[in-house]
Amino acid sequence: MESHPPVTDRPIRIPPIIWFLGLGLIAALIAIFVFNVALNTVAYYGFFALMIGSHLFMHGSHGGHGGHGGSNGQQSGAALNPAEVDKDKNEHAGHSGGCH
Repeated sequence: MESHPPVTDRPIRIPPIIWFLGLGLIAALIAIFVFNVALNTVAYYGFFALMIGSHLFMHGSHGGHGGHGGSNGQQSGAALNPAEVDKDKNEHAGHSGGCH
């Protein structure tokens, strides 16, 4: 019996960090070979660009999800009815990225 892996119609997605590193490498090579910038200078500025760029990826999507705290006047976990508990579970089920 032959086993065939499932075929998906979804194209392969390239993660944003790969785009960031690839564009940085291309910019560094252009600076070195086209504009004759010293390798030490490219490495120095590339290090700072890497630190700033990695900071953006480290925090994931924290800018879009309005906060985790119970700012609506309720204590954490003390919902009025089961529908609110399900709403809270569904709201955070799609959470991705970030540090927690």
